[in-house]
Amino acid sequence: MNTLVPLLWLCGPSGVGKSTVGWEIYSRLTNAAFIDADQLGLCYPSLADDPYNHRLKARNLGAVWPFVRAAGAQSVILAGGIEVSEQIGLYAGHVPDAALTVCRLRAGQNTLHDRFVRRGWMPQLVAEAVAEADDLDRLNFGDLCIDTEGLCVAEVAQLVRDTTGGWPKPTLSTPPTTIPAVCDDPVPILLLCGPIAVGKSTVGYEVFTRVRAEAKAAYVDLAQIGFCRPAPADDPYHHRLRAANLAAMWPAFRDAGARCLIVSGRVNDPAALGAYADAFPAANLTACRLDASRDTLTERILRRGRGEGPTIPGDDLKGRPAAELYRVAEQPQHSTLGDWPVGTDGRSVEDIAEQIAAKMLTKL
Repeated sequence: MNTLVPLLWLCGPSGVGKSTVGWEIYSRLTNAAFIDADQLGLCYPSLADDPYNHRLKARNLGAVWPFVRAAGAQSVILAGGIEVSEQIGLYAGHVPDAALTVCRLRAGQNTLHDRFVRRGWMPQLVAEAVAEADDLDRLNFGDLCIDTEGLCVAEVAQLVRDTTGGWPKPTLSTPPTTIPAVCDDPVPILLLCGPIAVGKSTVGYEVFTRVRAEAKAAYVDLAQIGFCRPAPADDPYHHRLRAANLAAMWPAFRDAGARCLIVSGRVNDPAALGAYADAFPAANLTACRLDASRDTLTERILRRGRGEGPTIPGDDLKGRPAAELYRVAEQPQHSTLGDWPVGTDGRSVEDIAEQIAAKMLTKL
């Protein structure tokens, strides 16, 4: 008899801190995985009867589940919002071997407003987030509700674990045996690679927004589908896991109508690139390498360290001392990997994305 795997689902309104608290809990664990549900369903335009792509996210949760389990995760943290309690069953149905605990995070209107604006992403939606919070308070679903008012991230994380009786409870579950997922579809794939802080995720998402205006597309930040510890010594960035997860996710994107896949990530050596090529042997894969001068990269690394830009789980630059950031900037950052180098010095994100999106659209 298989032992159920602890799955902690942190839900709540946009901006309440689901991903931040989830990452804090993940950082305290070994043999664990962290998944942001939003990263499983970036495929637009969405279907009229599923505007927030919950069916897609739930299906892709099930698709990546066996691979993070096979990578050694003995517990999993999921961060993601829902609108109605019935959606819990939708997700749970794709992970039948999970022992699910649903924890709703909440905050007062003023606090939620401040957090939403401070995170620096789409502040124009703050009123919608506050209204969403009111709706969730009226529904009052979940196994427990944690009021985050007046608490720092570490305090909320500890309160969640204490209230759940010390989640996760130790288990003796045996990881499943899997083979790497392989996708035989001739899907057009744009892979944005390049040195740290060059702007891969920022440019990648902007390319995605432009392409999806012309044709339905999917976007994946590779970092966000490979948070599982510990990582193997011969694959410290978990490229084999990320490649398997990406290949496992594509069928759901394809069935939702996506015509291409745009991905971004720290893929800077032939072995890493080979993992993705092997996972998509029939794909039309273009590796676009973003480049920047040493001075430009140093400036961007320092900005990331100061916390400028959108808050992204797993950012390994945010909050680091300036001396460490300068040491990162001094490390060799350039490679010749990729089919198509694109310079970014002195250019806006919009300008770079326009150039790349135009080329991507010729492949559709």
